[in-house]
Order: sequence, then C-alpha cells, then structure tokens
Amino acid sequence: MADLIISYFDNVDKGVAGGPLKAETLVTSGTSAASAAIPDTSDVCLIFSVASHYVTIGEGTPSAAASNSFYLPANQQMWLRTFVAEGQTVKIAAITA
Repeated sequence: MADLIISYFDNVDKGVAGGPLKAETLVTSGTSAASAAIPDTSDVCLIFSVASHYVTIGEGTPSAAASNSFYLPANQQMWLRTFVAEGQTVKIAAITA
C-alpha cells in the first residue's frame, strides 16, 4: 500500500496557491482508489506521491489505469486544475504503478 496526499486550494494567483480548503490521504494499492468529492470551491490541488502512481480525474468515480492516467513518480508533486461546475461530482483516482 502507498499514500497519495491531495491538498485542495480555493484559487491561484500569479503562480501562488490561495487559501487551503482541505487535505486527504488516498491509500492506494494494485487496484484503483478514488478520493472524496473535490470541494466545489476548489480551483487547484497539489498531489504528492510517496510511491509511483497513475493518477486521473473525472466525473463520478473514475478508475485510474496506465492507459487513461498521468504518471506521477515517487516523491514528486503535481499541480492539477480542479474546477468543478455546479452540480458536478468530480474525484481523483490513483493506482500504484
């Protein structure tokens, strides 16, 4: 098992994240795991990987796989735009690589 840490922020201005909204740790393994719903006030999130992962974002409960996700190496971080339209439920999913 490995951890993927996701921190959500309400905005970004001039390359700097705004107010933090929440953080969660997604425990992953050989099967895809999905986050809680992204806060509807979140504009960006920072994803930090303690192990190599394939990561995706999508409506409902997405399923991460090498064929539909981006690769995030171990001990790296990735900024991701997380704008959620009114009425949408969007989540982040990951699977260990």
